[in-house]
Amino acid sequence: MRAFWTVLAILFAALAVGSLASLNEGAGTSIGIGDIAIAAVLATLAWASWKSARR
Repeated sequence: MRAFWTVLAILFAALAVGSLASLNEGAGTSIGIGDIAIAAVLATLAWASWKSARR
């Protein structure tokens, strides 16, 4: 079960980094609060999964 939570944490962390990296692709585009909220939710899920893996 510990490996499951670790893999899930890595997946969510990669998705959070990818969502933040994709925000900077277009020059002249504005970043909406929804874009930041999605990255924040993914980062929180990664953190929660990591904490569950360490219990």
